[in-house]
Amino acid sequence: MTVEYTDQDNWSNIKPLLTTLDESNSLKISFKYGLEQINIFFEHLQKEYVKNSQKDIISHIKGLYNKYFNLSIKPVSDDVEVEKISPTDINKIFGTCFIAAQREVDDGNSRSNSKLSSVFQKEYKNRSDKSSSNKQTEIEIESLNEEIYKANEGIDIKLGSFFEDFIRSYSTFGYPSLDDTTLTLKSNVTVSNLFTGIKLFYKDNEHLLPEKYNGLGYSNLIYIISEILSFKSTIKDNGTDLNLIFIEEPEAHMHPQLQSVLVQRINVFLNQNEINAQVIITTHSSHIVSNSSFDSIRYFCRFNKQLIVKDMKKFTITENTTVQDDQENSYDIDTLKFLKRYITLVKCDMFFADKIIMVEGLCERLLMPLFIKEVDNEIALLQRKKVPIKILEEQYISLIEVSGAYMHKFKEFLEFLGVKTLIITDIDCCKLNEKLDVNDIPIKYKNGEIKKYPSKYEIKSDEINELITTNPTLINWIPQTRLIKELIGMPNEKKFQKNVGVAYQTNYYAQDEHNIGIKCGRTFEEAFLIENTKYILENKGELSSIYNKIKKYTNDNEIFDNSYSIYEYIDKYDKKSNFAFDLMYLKGWQVPSYIKEGLLWLAK
Repeated sequence: MTVEYTDQDNWSNIKPLLTTLDESNSLKISFKYGLEQINIFFEHLQKEYVKNSQKDIISHIKGLYNKYFNLSIKPVSDDVEVEKISPTDINKIFGTCFIAAQREVDDGNSRSNSKLSSVFQKEYKNRSDKSSSNKQTEIEIESLNEEIYKANEGIDIKLGSFFEDFIRSYSTFGYPSLDDTTLTLKSNVTVSNLFTGIKLFYKDNEHLLPEKYNGLGYSNLIYIISEILSFKSTIKDNGTDLNLIFIEEPEAHMHPQLQSVLVQRINVFLNQNEINAQVIITTHSSHIVSNSSFDSIRYFCRFNKQLIVKDMKKFTITENTTVQDDQENSYDIDTLKFLKRYITLVKCDMFFADKIIMVEGLCERLLMPLFIKEVDNEIALLQRKKVPIKILEEQYISLIEVSGAYMHKFKEFLEFLGVKTLIITDIDCCKLNEKLDVNDIPIKYKNGEIKKYPSKYEIKSDEINELITTNPTLINWIPQTRLIKELIGMPNEKKFQKNVGVAYQTNYYAQDEHNIGIKCGRTFEEAFLIENTKYILENKGELSSIYNKIKKYTNDNEIFDNSYSIYEYIDKYDKKSNFAFDLMYLKGWQVPSYIKEGLLWLAK
């Protein structure tokens, strides 16, 4: 642990830890929990194992654990021999407050407020112990005790009157005898037992409602706030310089808006109450992460049975992505700023996913749950054949929609996270056309080369050598080519690399050895049409989004041959979402082969 200090700081607490006057004004402290006498430990372990070899080795280690394992604290110094630091010296520097996750803040029984009561009781004790140094607190405590004394006197009178005949009936059995004292009921209300029964109520107009009627989330929030306020007194008493507040999974019982408010206001609350502390929150809530700064996130993940911690503050991109719109103009986009904004504000649930699916279109996002269901049926058949593959619906997968123009910006971040990711994108075929002026004369660069611009184009066999993709993911990331003729026949090992794979439209005829040629969709919509021609024809009356375009077709070959024209109709009249909704209500269609291929890879 590194502690930074300045000339303005109070050095009294850290003085025992300073070995040299470091110009960097920082102090490094090593916390090591482990074996100090390792040889003696193994000798003892061997003797114990020989005595009883029936017990497993872990059981023997547990028996010797407390004797040989301990915490060693030392300042870190390269040139000075240093001695251990006592925990007492550390406690003068660091103050800690641990607020555990509240699974049962209010369970509706007599112990419902036990957690909150203990907080008030602890705070009362802190103030009571210091009352001699605070006249106002001393007066308030004396007043409280006086009220309790008066209450006990009043209760005693009422108890005696209420149970007088009840106690008198004991005499029937000779109790109490002549020598015995009189039986008397006495109230014993004290500050201590007062807190065990204390309850919070919420005032709604003229009515007081018990805390449990206001929701467990608010009870959890009140408990967290009360613990922090109580910790304020501890900081003041101990005079600690560095204070840490650990809050475990505060999202328990809280609705998303309350989670967001907690994270947004926690630092304001600390400042208002003059609490000098750093807050560390452990969470599985995307709402809490989305309201935190990107640099403050620490990502914990398991890899090869090891726990790995990734510091988002250390995540960097070597250089900003450059987007080239033509040979004269280019502009830099701040990729890191974009990622920080997008991940924390839009889609931060990727931190909690085992796998990620990134799609660029609305249709793919809406239909993905149906795609997964269909592919899972095929996976179930593979499992029966002992193929090592998992059902997708049983895995924790985050589905993210990102514009195709921005997908490639996630490259470094996904590699940093190390989460298996499937990118489903479009091949975006284009043809370069000459740029003409108002007189239809080609515009040239200074070097004499004719300017060209890409325009959407159908994938055709006779022009395949002239076609390119404008998809930056395919050009700059995977598989790193812009030529359509290479992309449509790309082998899988170049499309699916390590933890990241890309799925895009491929040559339909490659699936049929009897046909030679090229037929490939430019986008998801066209690929779906190509692979579902018979289904489209049989159900065209149910496809209101494209009915006006396909109603004249009488056979599936017409749909196959005019797939690009139908796609243009969908694109021109903004029918993509309507097309997706049509398919959501229908059954029996085939998942496009490139999407199925990608999902099967992701499932492994």
